[in-house]
Amino acid sequence: MTEPYGKNDPLYSLPFYLFHLWENQKTGRLLLNPGPYERQFCLVKGELTPVKKYFPEKDFLDWLQETRRIEPPLKFNHHLLGSERIPSIVALLIEQKFLQPAEALELTREFLSSRLIEYFNLPQPKLLFIEEEFPAEEILIKGLFTPDLILKGFRQTTRFDQFKRFLPAEKETIARQVPAYARRLDLKSHELYLWNQLQKPLTFNQLLEKSWLGPTETGRTLLALACLKLVDFNFNPAALENNGRNFLPDLEKSLQAFNEKSAFICRYLTKQLGPVGFNLIEKCYREIQDYLDPIFRNLEFRPDGSLEPRAMLKMSLNELNPEDRKNLLRGFDEILAAELLLVKKNLGNQHEETVARYLSRTGEII
Repeated sequence: MTEPYGKNDPLYSLPFYLFHLWENQKTGRLLLNPGPYERQFCLVKGELTPVKKYFPEKDFLDWLQETRRIEPPLKFNHHLLGSERIPSIVALLIEQKFLQPAEALELTREFLSSRLIEYFNLPQPKLLFIEEEFPAEEILIKGLFTPDLILKGFRQTTRFDQFKRFLPAEKETIARQVPAYARRLDLKSHELYLWNQLQKPLTFNQLLEKSWLGPTETGRTLLALACLKLVDFNFNPAALENNGRNFLPDLEKSLQAFNEKSAFICRYLTKQLGPVGFNLIEKCYREIQDYLDPIFRNLEFRPDGSLEPRAMLKMSLNELNPEDRKNLLRGFDEILAAELLLVKKNLGNQHEETVARYLSRTGEII
């Protein structure tokens, strides 16, 4: 049984806590306002999932009518309900042709999502998570991708004031991050816009002055990106200066790991497309290079798809200052993300998944 630490901790906030549960692959029940008026939601590996034992069927039926998925009045044969063949309201809706089978199961997921997102607009609920395993036969349909659910919740919230305390200070530096799951996110144009404004770190004040979204929407969108760890508020060059030697991994090893992944993508594209595969990879790198830190001008692109530091830089790769070291690591992530997108555009989703599976076996994808 776990709960957030306190009101000043972002994990006390529902979206941040949801992401924490997803990131840690937690399975069990999330209770909101535990007690007489609690609502509970089942998570399987951190994803919101309809589970038979805990699914609120009566509330689901009410929601279907409120949202006009089915039109009242309903002429149910209630004698069927509870019988051996019709064990649930969902089964009855399908049996009596109110809903198609696939539609009915997908709506159970949509219902839970809309119900949970309601709490983004309410005063901060008390949160409690109880770990519990659910048998496979109890699961109605695969769970929702939690980061997309969180994005949807932030877009719909009308009470952003309650989240403002989690925004950075005006002089605090914000840095863009590219986690492995970034390619799966359904980012909308305004979210992509703000994320792209942070190709290089900016203070919050600089971002507000630069952003065309306006202060309120910039803050809301930034917090959504922060919740999903697409930006980092803890990027503090002064702190890194004091601890930089031990704070970041060995750059020679990081470069080697990056080169192994990039070279694999290059070989894969060349095998599928012929020599043009290398040209596409090189063009991809040249295009993204303009958006990377200037340190990438000292890296040479080799025919196998890997990067080689020029002689002077290679001699002192681990002697870079802490900020340059972090920029170099972030650049590796950006390049791999662009190369995966290149595979998707030229070969399709299935090939992208094949490449991503290989990369995941050699460490973090991006």
